[in-house]
Amino acid sequence: MPKHVDIDVFLIGKTSVNRVEVRRWLDYLEANGYEIPEQEAVTDPALLIALAAKRCYKSFEPGLNPNVTKVRTDLVEYIDNILKSGHGSVFEHSVYNFAIEGVSRVFTGEMNRHRAGWAISEGSMRYIRFDKDIPYWVPNSILENPSDDADLAARKKATREIFDRAFGATEEFYKELLGVWDMEEGSHNFHYKKRVTSCLRRIVGMGVATGGVWSGNMRALRHVITMRADEPSAEEEIFHVFSKIAGLMIESEPMLFSDFTKDGNGSWKPKYKKV
Repeated sequence: MPKHVDIDVFLIGKTSVNRVEVRRWLDYLEANGYEIPEQEAVTDPALLIALAAKRCYKSFEPGLNPNVTKVRTDLVEYIDNILKSGHGSVFEHSVYNFAIEGVSRVFTGEMNRHRAGWAISEGSMRYIRFDKDIPYWVPNSILENPSDDADLAARKKATREIFDRAFGATEEFYKELLGVWDMEEGSHNFHYKKRVTSCLRRIVGMGVATGGVWSGNMRALRHVITMRADEPSAEEEIFHVFSKIAGLMIESEPMLFSDFTKDGNGSWKPKYKKV
C-alpha cells in the first residue's frame, strides 16, 4: 500500500538585526537622534526594511536631509506608506526560511518558476533512494467531501484507488530494478549507488513526495502569496502550501502582510498588489 503523506511547512529561520552595528551606522550618518525601536515593538525583518527605506531618503529625523522637514515616527504608518507607494525594493532585504515537506514535483516545478527572490535547496532524487515505498500527497480535489453528490463521490473514490494502484505498481518496478542492480546487498560504494539511483528515478512519477528549503525575501513572498494563494486560478498544491505560508506571514509579520485578507473562497488578497 503506497504511503500517503501530509504537507507541512516549517518556519526555520528569518532575518535578524544587529542593533549594535545599526547604532554605529546611524551615528556615522549623524542620525544621532534616531532611537532604534525595541525588539518588542517591531520584528527584525520589518525594522531592517524600515531602516533601508529611511536610508534611501536619509529620513531618519527631520533636518538630516535638508529636503526632509517631516518624518513618520509610527512604523506601522511608515511601512504602510512604503506598501502604498510601491517602494518594493526595500522589502528584498529581509528573508524568511521555510522547510517544506510532503510536496510533489508538481509543486516544486511550479514553485521554482518563482526563483527570483528565492534560494532553493530541493531534495535530490539522484542521491535519495526509495527502499520501501514511494510516498505521495493525495490532492484535496479527490478527497471525500460530504457535499459531493453520488456521482462525484464515486469518481473521486475511483481516482484515489487508481492513484494507489499506480504508485503501488511503480514501487514494485522500482524494487525489481533495485534487485537487478544488487542495491540491497550493501556491498557497493557510494559512487555506484548514486549512479544507479540517478537512473532509477526516471520511472518515479512527478507526484512523489519530496521536500527542501525555500528562502524568500519579503517582496518575493508577497508576490507568490498574491499569485498562488488565489483560488481557483492557482494549481491546488501550491495553493495549499501558500495558504499556509500566508497565515504564517500575517501572524509573524503584521506590519508587512496585514493588508492581506481572506475572501469567501479562501484566497488571500492584498490591498497593495504590486509592491
